[in-house]
Amino acid sequence: MTDKNDRKYFLVDKATFIYMAVLSLLILFFHANLSNWTTYIALNLGICVAVVLIANELNHKDSRWMFFFRHWYPLIFFILLYEETRHLVHLIFPRVFDPFINQLELAVLGIYPTIWLQKFVCFELNECLMFSYCFYYFLLAMLGAGLFFKSKIKEFDNLLFTSSVAFYISYLGFILFAVEGPRFALASIHQVEINGGFFTSLAQRLINVAGIQGGAMPSSHAAVALVVLVYARRHHRLLYYLISPLVASLLVATVYGRFHYVSDVVAGLLVGWGSLLLCDRFIKKKTTFPKQEMVEKEFSLDLTR
Repeated sequence: MTDKNDRKYFLVDKATFIYMAVLSLLILFFHANLSNWTTYIALNLGICVAVVLIANELNHKDSRWMFFFRHWYPLIFFILLYEETRHLVHLIFPRVFDPFINQLELAVLGIYPTIWLQKFVCFELNECLMFSYCFYYFLLAMLGAGLFFKSKIKEFDNLLFTSSVAFYISYLGFILFAVEGPRFALASIHQVEINGGFFTSLAQRLINVAGIQGGAMPSSHAAVALVVLVYARRHHRLLYYLISPLVASLLVATVYGRFHYVSDVVAGLLVGWGSLLLCDRFIKKKTTFPKQEMVEKEFSLDLTR
């Protein structure tokens, strides 16, 4: 029975269950700070039910579209749960921690990085860096498609599992340590506007529409970009060489564009690195156990003979 359930539920499914449980417990414990808190509990329960239905109904379907959806559906939930977090950033603390981050960076670096970067602002650099920032939204799907359509399904599933852990840790970080970012906290001392063409305008529209005010620490951009980069290096070298400069540029762009502090990026890279270490252990454990079971079964059959 356990073996069947292990095959039925992917690691990304289990990560979602755990995140939903942790998030729901936080909401229950701090529900006095959240109006309509039962709505969020119901949403989390609904997501768990949806994962169970997907795992039970689509695992053995012959349809290519069903097979595709079974493996790709987590990308929808990453967006949905990100949007839920928008309403939970002040679940525990009513304030933001930007003053602490700014004091820390000023003490360590001697400057406000976004203020220092103003000297480099120009149309061409704006467009170049904002292109890489916009490209982040395609990174995971791009590598996922590169693996999935090369029939590297196991590697694709592992990529989504590791990315889910990086996303979920980041989302919890937004709730536990709300940070708005320099575009809000340092707006009064930024003296140079970041203006540009298509990509600069697109990046600014994306952050205005999709960004969470209070969801800067850690940078999920940095966390997931690192996961994607490492998986590309392991399993798709062509894409690795293509996206490496874009990821490096992305990390700079998040600070240059005033979306994140340097501290957010460092924290995001640590989350990505930690997610890789943790998930690699789970993946290795999952692939080792079936081999051990096969050896044990073959040994027992030999004894009965």
